Amino acid sequence: MLRTSIRRVATISKEAQVFNAAENLSKLLETGDRSSYILAQYIPQPAKHTFLAIRAFNLEINKINDGGNNANSVSSKAASLLSSSLGFSTVDMKFKFWSDMLGRIFSDPNSPKNDNLGEPIAILLREGLRDDLNLDISYFHQFLQTRRHFLQTKQFQSVDDICSYGEGTYSQLNYLVQGLLLSPLISPSVINLLECSPNLQNLITDIAAHIGQATAIGSMILGVPYYSKLRNQITLPIELMTQFDISQEQLLRLTQGHITDKQAQKQIQDQLKNVVYETATKANDHLLTARMKFDNVRQEINTIIKENPNDHLIQKQYKNWKKGVPDVIFTPFMSAIPTTLYLQALERNDFDLFHPKLQQKEWRLPYYSFKDYYFRKF
Repeated sequence: MLRTSIRRVATISKEAQVFNAAENLSKLLETGDRSSYILAQYIPQPAKHTFLAIRAFNLEINKINDGGNNANSVSSKAASLLSSSLGFSTVDMKFKFWSDMLGRIFSDPNSPKNDNLGEPIAILLREGLRDDLNLDISYFHQFLQTRRHFLQTKQFQSVDDICSYGEGTYSQLNYLVQGLLLSPLISPSVINLLECSPNLQNLITDIAAHIGQATAIGSMILGVPYYSKLRNQITLPIELMTQFDISQEQLLRLTQGHITDKQAQKQIQDQLKNVVYETATKANDHLLTARMKFDNVRQEINTIIKENPNDHLIQKQYKNWKKGVPDVIFTPFMSAIPTTLYLQALERNDFDLFHPKLQQKEWRLPYYSFKDYYFRKF
């Protein structure tokens, strides 16, 4: 549930509800997920509110936690008390809340009982469904299931495990945005384009999948200080840490400031660089594959245009597509840009997670977003 970060929407007119919900989620993303806030500026207006809801859903579900491995934390104690007395935890309650809320609005978005939902995310998703925008509840449920599993397992044995997590979370978000932008209200010409080529359909889905997996790897590298300090949790692959002779306990003690000997710090940091390098390489491989497939997308679009001269809708619109690629196909791929910039920063700073430059916010994102949008690259 959205807490103090988003004020409750009172019983007011539908138009005011939607406006207030959009304002709240836009502010939430601006502070909590700036890359999504920037990307929202490239989403066509009919879908923009729904896009905000999808990305805010990601942010809100990622807030759900059980206190990590710290049994003395307030959240851990509360979860343990509730679990022992009632048989379920606060985490279970929060995931059930969102599962029930999704079922409610997807089963009958036009029901009068859904006129006063109270939750900004639910309000904007409901409006998207009422406007006949493409939304698939299965992607939301897969996201919830994967995130819940992560809270239960608390670690990744291998890089492939992080990729599986990425497929169940970030890739699902990419699929949701792809489907949203391919709504008949928004992109009838591109729907025609895709109907001409199952290969093109497979390519754009594959690209979204690879970007989602790369995003997950980048996020888990970036999140090492946060998870280790606040949740007593390691998000790097255990197999790689073992390979480079660094234990979970050593990394936790390092990030939490318990190792004061400079030589010991340097030794662990040098070992950690190797783990980060190997992990980041896998993310870069996924991005390279996505870019290769994007080149195939360009070629496939050109082929379709040449082979369908009588499709007046496609022929009328394709001249307006930047670099021969429609906005609604390319825009979901822009979620790769923050990960690309972060991996580049890692490489420049010798894969040192503690380098001061990696602690700074990425101020170049608006510029690169516009440049990559215009030149159709990510």
